[in-house]
Amino acid sequence: MKLKKEFITPYLVFIFLIVGTTGVLMFFHLLDDYTKVVHEFLGISFVVFAIFHIRMNWSSIKNYAKKKQLLLPSITILIISIAFIIGGKMHGNLEDQILEKFVKSPVSDSFKLLSGDYQQAADILKKNNIIIDDPSKSLEEICVQNNKSPEEIVELILK
Repeated sequence: MKLKKEFITPYLVFIFLIVGTTGVLMFFHLLDDYTKVVHEFLGISFVVFAIFHIRMNWSSIKNYAKKKQLLLPSITILIISIAFIIGGKMHGNLEDQILEKFVKSPVSDSFKLLSGDYQQAADILKKNNIIIDDPSKSLEEICVQNNKSPEEIVELILK
């Protein structure tokens, strides 16, 4: 089956519009619960359609490359990307930092964040055969003691 521009281009345009819009919404943390999944899955399909588009327009792209019209944009985008990566690494991932503190905090404190009430959370876990013998232990220690992951324990509390 030969792919045609008349088929690929409209899909590429509309997928780009949705991926671009969801990217902007994610940047401003608007509707995050709804945009992340759409952005990720359509982002993958955007890559697929972009590959088809590039393949169909390869001769034009080669002409741009011969005239060195791709050089400045590629170097610029590469430098900007590297700057974002370095900046992100220097700043650290806030979600990872919060999760690390949450897992290492005493469960008497961290469970209050999940359910508002430590005793209620402890009762839920007890019903599920997860033992907390000392509320000053961290979630990490409770997980090791009960052979559970932090995700499993948090899911039980949030149900």
